[in-house]
Amino acid sequence: MAAIMATSVPLSHASATPVATASGLLAMLKETDPILRSYALTNLLKVVDTLWHEVAESLPDLEEIAEDLDLDLPTRQTAAAVASRVFFHLEEPVQALRLALEGGEENFDVVNDRKSAYVECLVAAAIEAYIKKKRALADGVVGDGDEEKKKMDDDDDEEEPDI
Repeated sequence: MAAIMATSVPLSHASATPVATASGLLAMLKETDPILRSYALTNLLKVVDTLWHEVAESLPDLEEIAEDLDLDLPTRQTAAAVASRVFFHLEEPVQALRLALEGGEENFDVVNDRKSAYVECLVAAAIEAYIKKKRALADGVVGDGDEEKKKMDDDDDEEEPDI
């Protein structure tokens, strides 16, 4: 009977006990119920900075959720924000920036969170991407975009986000 009562507690009333592993939350990403997936993403966002190494294994799932237009916008944005944080910890600032921009202002606040290492790193990545684009334009690498992309790919194997 106690087990039944424990499972009937609404998700919003779950305890605030620190999470030692992300495995349960990551398993919930595979669920078809959007409420469970949203709950998992919201809680992953709270612990991703300490458990990013576990969450990294689920980056393809997070990116898939972030791009799934059948899901509601807040769910997609939270998935993008979680993935962005993981890429930040993996020292992939271009990917982190791309996903942070998809994550929306609620998850990537450059004004109120500007002193955090995460925001500082992504702002620097944005400035670097801007400088690369300006240099490419100044070098006359304008046109159908293929030439510019080839030059940027030669300079760096990472794709630059559109800023």
